[in-house]
Amino acid sequence: MKKVQGNDSFQRINYLYQISKLIVKTHPALSSYYGNLMVNVAKKNVLKMHPDIKRQICKKCRCTLILGQTATMKIKHKQKHKTVEWTCNTCNSKKCFLANGKKEPLWLERPEAVVEVINLD
Repeated sequence: MKKVQGNDSFQRINYLYQISKLIVKTHPALSSYYGNLMVNVAKKNVLKMHPDIKRQICKKCRCTLILGQTATMKIKHKQKHKTVEWTCNTCNSKKCFLANGKKEPLWLERPEAVVEVINLD
């Protein structure tokens, strides 16, 4: 069996993400602390976080963005593009994403991005 490089770091990032998401309702400052730890672990070990996780974290305060609790969402129509704008309620920073009908796959979901598949059985 082949050992995955950075597996323990990925597990720590996952654990910090789950804690941050659970505690955001009661203590947003503590949630942003865990989000900051999560990003620092990924940077220190030169790992890429999954895009879905990165999109759920505020870039400024690192708080977990949950619709209706810590963030608001608006759908805007600009010319031919439809964008989704997330606004953090703690620091008022904004994140915008394209929301086209024909979704272009992320780099991680493309077949040329997969080098090797490792089964941990």
